[in-house]
Amino acid sequence: MYDTEMSATQEKIDQLANQAYTQALANNSNQLATLLTHKEKIVLGRRILIAQAIVAGKTRSEVMALMQISPNTFSQIKQWLQSELAEYTSAYNTTSTATGVTANEPLQPFSYEHIKQRCPGHFLLFSLTEELFKLAKK
Repeated sequence: MYDTEMSATQEKIDQLANQAYTQALANNSNQLATLLTHKEKIVLGRRILIAQAIVAGKTRSEVMALMQISPNTFSQIKQWLQSELAEYTSAYNTTSTATGVTANEPLQPFSYEHIKQRCPGHFLLFSLTEELFKLAKK
């Protein structure tokens, strides 16, 4: 049963990653799409989603729980953002529209956001649902 839940979660993440990749290509149409396999598109889409989550101010544990990635993947993408994007630093320190909390401000103990940050595995389905609703609104 655990494997079916994990594969369903992985499938949802892959669908979100494919949507992110498609949106990125729609903004900059080029011939790259014809050169990549479906799996490569999903990998690129996942990296785009991870970068968006980092810019939105999500913590390492939140992103790792949501996207099921290694700490190394998170660090590589964050390092790329810091080195390549000058506006990353200012975007990272601004208020997150999802939580209304700045990245440097501590969360109130026992608040929904605090518990969600402390126990990301318990909120995985909530986080996925929130992301799906955000995508549906766009």
